[in-house]
Amino acid sequence: MRAAVFDLDGTLIDSMEIWREVDETFFARRGMAVPDGYQQAIAHLGAAECAAYTQRRYLPDESREGMMAEWRELSLARYTAADSARYFKPGAIPLLRLLHGAGVRLCVATASSPELFLPVLRAGGVEELFDAFSTVEEAGKNKGAPDIFLLSAKKLSVSPASCLVFEDNLTALRAAKSVGMQAAAVYDEQARPTHAQMEEEADAFIRSFDEFAAAFAAQSIL
Repeated sequence: MRAAVFDLDGTLIDSMEIWREVDETFFARRGMAVPDGYQQAIAHLGAAECAAYTQRRYLPDESREGMMAEWRELSLARYTAADSARYFKPGAIPLLRLLHGAGVRLCVATASSPELFLPVLRAGGVEELFDAFSTVEEAGKNKGAPDIFLLSAKKLSVSPASCLVFEDNLTALRAAKSVGMQAAAVYDEQARPTHAQMEEEADAFIRSFDEFAAAFAAQSIL
């Protein structure tokens, strides 16, 4: 492994609560409960695709631009909060520092926008550890396709085979593996229905970043 590519939401940070609050507020303003399976269905999509999906399935009379503006308003306040470092999963920050210190090149590959993910990384004191950042908007396709992962490898100047991708989403994990990358599935409560498949298909299933860091440190010593 020469490089590690990290998803943000559900992988590095426990954002389930953030987006649950956003979705609940968004649909409550329309007198609706959050539809069953909604968060799982949009997890690998970018903002524009989320808006298209939501419009098509639930709110045909609303504009996609209006929905995206509202989501931005609701989420921005949470991601840019002074204490947003609290959203990092246990052990995530020490692992990033360990990998960086070992010379592993790091990239964030996310469906989020820079105005959301950069403040969180900055609050956690890890923004400068990353060599690159990739977004689905920049890649031109969602994480159901491998484009964002190939873009990340290109930015890091490494081959896909030398990358380990950390993901909590089965669709994205499969996309990374389809181009020869190694993939580590990261436990996240929101993805529980797909955990069995992820554990079967991933090269590793990570329930604890601390345990993974210990294993990596032991291998590095050897």
